[in-house]
Amino acid sequence: MIESRKFERMDERSNPFHEFVAGGMLDMTHCHYEQATEKTTRVTGMSFVPAEQFRVKLEGSGKVGERFVGMAGIRDPYTIAHVDEVIAWARRQTEERFGPDGWELHYSVFGRNGVMGDMEPLKDQPGHELCVVVQGVAPTREMAEEVTMTGTRQLFYARLPDVKGTAGGVSFVLDEVMQASPAYRWTLNHTMAVDDPLELFPTHTTMIG
Repeated sequence: MIESRKFERMDERSNPFHEFVAGGMLDMTHCHYEQATEKTTRVTGMSFVPAEQFRVKLEGSGKVGERFVGMAGIRDPYTIAHVDEVIAWARRQTEERFGPDGWELHYSVFGRNGVMGDMEPLKDQPGHELCVVVQGVAPTREMAEEVTMTGTRQLFYARLPDVKGTAGGVSFVLDEVMQASPAYRWTLNHTMAVDDPLELFPTHTTMIG
C-alpha cells in the first residue's frame, strides 16, 4: 500500500488541487491515493463544483526571439567535476561581449540532470561523460547565432583552478551551431466568463449542391 499523496499535475495551473474547466472546477484537495494493483492506483475524494457562469479557456504564447543550438561533449573527469564553473565562465564571456541584457543562454547538462534539472535526485552523481546542449536566444537570427557560438565555444576556454594548461577539456560535436525554431514563452492561461458559450466562436453553414 502506498501512502496518500497529492500528486496532481502542476503544468498549466497555479494551484495543484483546483482544475478549472468550462463548466466548473474540479476540487482535488481531499484526494486519497491507494494502490489497487502493481500498476494501477485508485483515486477517490475529488469533487466537482459547477460554475455559476459558463467560462471559456484562453491560452496563448509570445515570441521571445530567434534561437540557435550548440553541443559540447565532456570526458575529462576534472572538467566534469567543475562543469558549473565551466558554464559560468562561458556565460561571463558572453556577457562581456554582448552586455548583460537582450539575450538568453540556457545550458542542459545531459548525463547529470539534463532531463529533470534541479529535481534530479542523482545530480551529484554525474556520468563519466556529459553532453552540454546550449540554447541561445536573441532578437535577431544573426545575434542569436553569435550568442550561441560564444556561449558554446567558451566552454573550451574555461579556466579552472589547479589547471595550468590552456588546452580545454571540452570537445565539440559540430564546428558550428544549428538554427532551431524561434523561442516562445507561455503568456496567457485564463478562463473568461461568457453569457453565451458560442458568442466567441461564430459558425456559418453553407449548402452546396
